[in-house]
Amino acid sequence: MKILILGASSTIGYSIVKSFAKNNMLFLLSTKGEKLETLKKEAIGLGCNSVKIVEANLQSPIIVKSLLSESIDMIINAACASSSLKNDKIEPHHFKHYTEVDLSNPLVILEHFLKEKSKQGENPKLYYIFINTILTKIQSPDYSIYYSYKTLQQEYMHSFQRSYSRILKTINVIVGTRIDRKTESKKSIDLASRIQLAIEKNETEFIYGFEGKLIYMLYRVSPLLSNALIYVKRFLFKS
Repeated sequence: MKILILGASSTIGYSIVKSFAKNNMLFLLSTKGEKLETLKKEAIGLGCNSVKIVEANLQSPIIVKSLLSESIDMIINAACASSSLKNDKIEPHHFKHYTEVDLSNPLVILEHFLKEKSKQGENPKLYYIFINTILTKIQSPDYSIYYSYKTLQQEYMHSFQRSYSRILKTINVIVGTRIDRKTESKKSIDLASRIQLAIEKNETEFIYGFEGKLIYMLYRVSPLLSNALIYVKRFLFKS
């Protein structure tokens, strides 16, 4: 299988690369070429058929054909610019930056390969794995911008699903626990394995992490209570 991983040099992306390496062809997209070279060696050592580094910046408009000429069977989107963005930190000149990374370019890439797949033979399939956080399931007041970007991308995904129902398989991955952004951890490794299981079981969405499941259940009962729990968690862990 040919797998394109957006944000491959992130902590989650790193674990995903290693988890999906064996017997697959990987295309690793990130701005951090040096990290990708190291990751490429690890992936080959784990039995990856081949690895192509795609050093590109999702903060700028992209032309997919200039980056990748191959057909792709799966896109795993671990790229995010606004995961730590709070409403009081946003400045007007940053809007384009967040829009390109968290909305526009992933959709441009997805649509490009959907069109390519539609030209292929019988039963072509394209998997799109979309990774985001529990803040896309609840409307936390100080993260409404993040919520808006991610839910809007999901709406576009649903639109693509209707247009390319024969081709597109999507999995919405909701991370509901704190994962270290600097180093690989047991949680990032477990998340990568959980994504593989979701593909095998043909799931369309799952929440990873007990805290996230609890917050989401509380939100459905009482939004005020779930938001209070989030604030307490942030205070305790200084997140």
